[in-house]
Amino acid sequence: MKQKELITIIAGLLIVLSGLLIFLVIAILDNNQETTTSTEYTYTKAICTEDNFCQDYVIICDGQEMLDKTPIDGATAQFPKTWNDPRSLEAINSFCLRN
Repeated sequence: MKQKELITIIAGLLIVLSGLLIFLVIAILDNNQETTTSTEYTYTKAICTEDNFCQDYVIICDGQEMLDKTPIDGATAQFPKTWNDPRSLEAINSFCLRN
């Protein structure tokens, strides 16, 4: 291969690589400019019946609105009838009230 052909191939590769680099930089900068306004979050919570049977749930909220409540398999507890839930009534009865 002649030296002139080798220089042409290397120059072509450099041009292609430069184009890819510019594309990646623009894509990264554009991605960083996106703002997130989502207020969606997920947490777990035990919900208990009057008989002190408690089941853990995955709670999905958007702001103060509950989107979904799904029980977690195997995450249950049966407490004695004399057991009192140590959480406040607000904590027991509220969903999606993130501070």
